Amino acid sequence: MMVAIDCQAFGGVMPRISYVDPATITDPELAGFIEDSRKYGTPRVESQAIRAHVPEVLRTFNRSWQAVFREGVLDHNIKELARVYVAKTLECGYCAGQRSHLATAAGLTEREFDEVIEFRQSTVLSEREKAALLLAEAIAWDPLMADDEVWAKLHEHFTEPEIVELGYFIGLTMGQQKFLKTLGIKHGELGLDSTAGLAPDVAAALAAR
Repeated sequence: MMVAIDCQAFGGVMPRISYVDPATITDPELAGFIEDSRKYGTPRVESQAIRAHVPEVLRTFNRSWQAVFREGVLDHNIKELARVYVAKTLECGYCAGQRSHLATAAGLTEREFDEVIEFRQSTVLSEREKAALLLAEAIAWDPLMADDEVWAKLHEHFTEPEIVELGYFIGLTMGQQKFLKTLGIKHGELGLDSTAGLAPDVAAALAAR
């Protein structure tokens, strides 16, 4: 049986929805998702402990996350840039402070992440990356921004399956980020033992606590 945990035991402030105590999750698949979050981050354990209130929410989210973010037909780095763009444009500090270990291992650096908002002027991001961020911008702000010129760039740089996956993933991560922002959750509220999947400055601040 899963039970809620009072994060004040860790010196934090209770979010709008309680955390499920990860230690009470006995389903092997769900427990594996929590362990992966502690080991890799993105998603971090706090958001997973919220989803765990409904086991099928945790299960279906992670299966989708694996299939269309970590895996899929489109290269992972493009999707990670889009995820961080959405987080920054929504001003979701919790999500913007996370980094995919797969993207970091593949060579993405803070220099690229620093330029996602003003991507049009970037001399670091490629034209392919900028085209993906045009779609992220339109989905996040106004679908009418995806005009003929934007679609021409998308079709120039991506196959239609890649565009479908990118659009689906942007929608998935944007919806989750908006939800998490309403909860007021913060990194480290379920312990300070792991800084996995955090941006360097966020990891340093958490470690200093």
